[in-house]
Amino acid sequence: MNPPRDNNKDKDRWDMSEWNIFSTDGPDDFDEVTDDQEEEDPDLIVIESKDDDEIIHRSIWFRRFLRFIAILVLTVFLAAFVLPSSIAGVWDYVSRPKEPDYYSLIASGEPVLRFDRQKIRYSIVMPENSPADAIRYFEAPLMRAMDSWDTPLGDRIDFVPAESTGTDDLLIHFVTDLRSAGLATLRSGTRYRPEIFIKMEVTGPMPNPVMLETVACHELGHALGIWGHSNYDGDCMYPIASRRTPSDRDIRTMRLIYGLDGGV
Repeated sequence: MNPPRDNNKDKDRWDMSEWNIFSTDGPDDFDEVTDDQEEEDPDLIVIESKDDDEIIHRSIWFRRFLRFIAILVLTVFLAAFVLPSSIAGVWDYVSRPKEPDYYSLIASGEPVLRFDRQKIRYSIVMPENSPADAIRYFEAPLMRAMDSWDTPLGDRIDFVPAESTGTDDLLIHFVTDLRSAGLATLRSGTRYRPEIFIKMEVTGPMPNPVMLETVACHELGHALGIWGHSNYDGDCMYPIASRRTPSDRDIRTMRLIYGLDGGV
């Protein structure tokens, strides 16, 4: 049995009648919390006054507000970064062709037009009014595009500089008056001698090297023997070039053109 309580003791501490927030008939409905209980249970909340109660309620609402902000930030992060990449990955998987190559799209039963020699001699032609250092600027992405094709083809092809224009097997023009970003054609004659055109700007800022490499990779693919286009936008030989290196499908198709196995 609890000892008799002195209702006058700590009256300010226990008089809750004026709060109007508890459904009670008076202070006798509450059990007094002793000092020993507070020491045994440090998490025990002892309401000393109205001000303490307001502090507790503000603390609760503040924690709820912080939780809401955390959830909001996480949602925005997922929507901005994680979800788009996940959707893009799923779409790429669904839209990716099941065929490992697209040789059937470019082989029409006629003999495939391609180089019949290993060393492919190339020449680079620049516009007459191009800057003196332009050749070095444009040659670097062109060399990277060449390496991206001849490396997977092994010993089958090897790009080497021609001694002079006219003795080349491949003529590469950097031009300013081209309506598209690039173009590949065949020169007249009995020997297989393609030429490619890559658009450049002479008077304005130099083009982006990545763009030059992307266009060069696509046009070199034509010159090497892919006289057609892929049906998948993940290949560099897609009609709208957006990849600066050949894909596995590009390489498999090119290897088939040169009579090699389709392995990559």
